[in-house]
Amino acid sequence: MTTTGPLPDLSDQDRRLIVLVASGARHPQIAADPGAAVVADDVRAAIKTLLTRTRTSTVLHLAAWATAQRIVTAPVHPTGALTVKPQLMPRLSQTLRGWSAGRSTSELTAEWGIAPGTMRTYTKTLLTQLGVDSQPQATVVGVLCGLTLLSDIDPAWAAEPLARDNRQNRPSR
Repeated sequence: MTTTGPLPDLSDQDRRLIVLVASGARHPQIAADPGAAVVADDVRAAIKTLLTRTRTSTVLHLAAWATAQRIVTAPVHPTGALTVKPQLMPRLSQTLRGWSAGRSTSELTAEWGIAPGTMRTYTKTLLTQLGVDSQPQATVVGVLCGLTLLSDIDPAWAAEPLARDNRQNRPSR
């Protein structure tokens, strides 16, 4: 697997914040977590700093990137999607891959010329099919089960799914 540079130097607090974000934790939950060491008023700024340091653009992109980097190694709750790869309708697959690439839901909605209600239906269907309860968790499961290619997350990475063998080289920036 081709690598693109070293993993940014992340503290234990950075890694904990990444895991919390990828789990779909809300700002009050993040502020209450002692491992993240972030006060309520600083959560948004701490996440923005992490996005900059990891060169990701959204929390969904960060969740996918962190999974590819093996900072996040499993979804919060067990899901059958990791045992049997779901067969997604094309638009659901495009949604998942778009989120993992750093595209926002509103960007995808505008690009496809669909109503916000249609996108909400896509999102709910995608979460149900993946057996998760948040968009960040959808991106985590998408990477882990091979629905999202590494090149979706970073075009410089190989156009292949994340290797299931943890001993192989991980992609890095």
